[in-house]
Amino acid sequence: MKYLVIIVLLALTSCKKDLTMATLQSPSSAPKLAVTSNNIVLSSTNDSVAVATFSWPAPSYGVSVPVTYTLLIDQPSDTGGTAGWANALKTTIATDSLHKSWLGTDFNVLVNQLGLTPGVASPIVVRLKTDVNQSTGSVSTIPTLYSDVAITVTPYKIVLIFPKLYVAGDFLTPNWTQEDQPGWVLASVKSDSYYEGYVNFPNASNKFKLCSLLSWNGANYGWGTSATTMSAAGSAGNLYFGGPGYCRVAADVSALTISYTPTQWFVSGDFNGWSTTAGLMTFDPATNLWKISGVSMTAGDHFKFAGDPSWNSQYGVDSKGNLQFNGGNITAAKTGTFTVTLDLSQGAGNYTYSVK
Repeated sequence: MKYLVIIVLLALTSCKKDLTMATLQSPSSAPKLAVTSNNIVLSSTNDSVAVATFSWPAPSYGVSVPVTYTLLIDQPSDTGGTAGWANALKTTIATDSLHKSWLGTDFNVLVNQLGLTPGVASPIVVRLKTDVNQSTGSVSTIPTLYSDVAITVTPYKIVLIFPKLYVAGDFLTPNWTQEDQPGWVLASVKSDSYYEGYVNFPNASNKFKLCSLLSWNGANYGWGTSATTMSAAGSAGNLYFGGPGYCRVAADVSALTISYTPTQWFVSGDFNGWSTTAGLMTFDPATNLWKISGVSMTAGDHFKFAGDPSWNSQYGVDSKGNLQFNGGNITAAKTGTFTVTLDLSQGAGNYTYSVK
């Protein structure tokens, strides 16, 4: 019986010792964030390549606990002061993972959301935020750890090359001259007979033709038998639109049809109660951009671009974040007051927007 008591006491002593050792402790230092390159130049040639891989060692908390990592990305000017990092782009990493990679195309979309100028090397800062939670899910008393790395990124703006029709008319400068310029082109996204683009018709009377070449030596489409039909005959008269108006022009060179949808664009979303009047944009014919300043958004707000109060013409985004007719809601990446622009001048397939 004496031996049994001794064994029990030894067992209890061992259990007490184990419980004492399992203590959650703050690491002596934050895990150091590293990146494969501190100077990243993005282009279509590295779209499918991992251009940025961020990695870090696992911190020691003295006991095995789930660790949550978050990467924050921002411009240096946004990281100081009491509100520093508040508007950063956030990427939550899978629990206990020790790295995050971006392909060129995805990283280009990400840094463009920061408003970086395409083709210009710009500094950004990436911060690793490390947290642990208690087993109950409550926030741990162990302080959050931070580690920063500064890099330089040169983003690019994608302009896809599609077959085009060129506008030549009496309202352009120089008039009746084909130019491969924003606002003067319609594009065929599927490389078929259907072409689409947006044209600003500034006058009450606007005469024009749609040309397949940057000269008069190709097929030139003029008036057919009505305002909605075309003809490629050399004797065809001019196409005509009674304006002024900013129109979505759709032309089918096989069916020889043409249509005009007048639009006036506005930004509508959570931040203005999805109003069809409060976010009215202004068109600048010199830049071919629609623009509105002083738009206050909160990160996570949803919005779209609408071309009329009835939402018959509207743009959201596709799964890759590209503008798409009748697409899904656009999500505001940051909190702040911004200038929002809409560029519909490059022809179908190359419509873009910016929030800066």
